[in-house]
Formats: sequence, structure tokens, C-alpha cells
Amino acid sequence: MILEKEIKILEIDKQEVTQKLLSLWAEKTFEGYIHDIYYDFPTEWDEKNKMHANKRMFRIRKKWEEHIYTIKNKRKKIWKKEDVVAKDEHEMEITDIESFSSVLERYGMEKIREKKKHRVSYKLWEIEFDFDLYEWIPELLEIEWPDGDTIREWIEKLWLTQKKQLLGGSKKLFEHYGIEYSYF
Repeated sequence: MILEKEIKILEIDKQEVTQKLLSLWAEKTFEGYIHDIYYDFPTEWDEKNKMHANKRMFRIRKKWEEHIYTIKNKRKKIWKKEDVVAKDEHEMEITDIESFSSVLERYGMEKIREKKKHRVSYKLWEIEFDFDLYEWIPELLEIEWPDGDTIREWIEKLWLTQKKQLLGGSKKLFEHYGIEYSYF
């Protein structure tokens, strides 16, 4: 399990930021569509047992030919000093998404929502820079690294300090733009 810290910078000029990253020798690591399917226990279950109620998230991600399940556990506090969101994250690759999904459903979980986005990813000194584009949402940049102070330094180096920043996951992003979060 790793500690993930991230921030979303909204409404960026992708071409301009990409040029800055490339001039610093960032390496493109991915370009394509990502399809996320989220699972939780049914609404008739006791609320205290649900993933969402316990600040947890269970997701299956299709990223080209790669399939990954992820469990995230939100930290109770936002890292105010670093001004980033922190989550414990466990990821594991799976080979047969249909079989894995049927096991989840057999043990009581159900699909609760899904989302799709186009992502272009770059890596620079192991720091992840992801440009995400959702339907009806302007392009954004997500910077992810275990140290929030380093994330802040990169926001300054890329001249993005004046851009709107969002602490939180995709649900907060969709709420920010007044878009339904694709529940089943």
C-alpha cells in the first residue's frame, strides 16, 4: 500500500504545459482512454458497512489492455500544510475482468457508477503528470507524488499557481462543474 498525494489544476492550457514538461525531459508514458467502474455494497445494507460511508473506494480500471483493481482509503485530514489530498492506495493487476467482477457480485458488491476519460501521462523524476479530459469538463492536470511540498514546487515551476486548484477526487470535480457523477 502506498500513500498517494495529489492535486488537480483546472482549465489548463495542455499544449503550453506539455511543452514545459518536454523541455525538462519528461517522458510520455500513456495516451488513451480509461474506463473506471466503481463497486460498493447495496443500498439496503447497513450504511456503516458500505465502502463510501467508511471513506473507501473500490474501483476496477480498464486502461488499454491493462486491468487493475484499486482500493483507496481517504485520510481523515487534508494535508493543510502541503495543501493536497492524501489517500492510502492499494492496486493489483487482474487478468480476467469479467471473472473478477462476478466474484465481487457473488460476495454482495454491485456496480454503483462509472466514468470514462481520455488521459495523457508524463513522468519526470518519477512524478506523475496526468492530463485528463472528460466529456463536458475542460482539460485538467493532475500531479501525483508522495510529498505535497514537491507537488507545490512543480505547480510553481510550471507557472500554474494562478490556476484554480481542486483538492479531491473525481466526484468533487464533477460537482464543481455541476455534472452528474454517472451512477447506475
